[in-house]
Amino acid sequence: MQEHLAWLDREIASTLVASGGGAPVSPAATIAAPVAPPRPAPALAAKDPAAISAEAIMAQYQQEADSLHGSVKRGCLIYFFLALGLVALGVAALYFFRHRA
Repeated sequence: MQEHLAWLDREIASTLVASGGGAPVSPAATIAAPVAPPRPAPALAAKDPAAISAEAIMAQYQQEADSLHGSVKRGCLIYFFLALGLVALGVAALYFFRHRA
């Protein structure tokens, strides 16, 4: 990852030099120091009691992916058929008023 970032920095620097926007940067200057791996977050219970209640509320209203997928699909079909019915009603109204006159 560090090599890729260094390569990106070199490309940016060469683009800047080519456009006259800056001085060249040496590749050694673009290599960053190794980054320590992130530490795991401390437990929520020790940190904030409000976070515990937030987790409980989210767990209460959380749905399974399958049931959520089914309700979204059902809702989309309902909206589609409502829109189709409105279009058909509009076409029928235009036909009725055009041929009535």
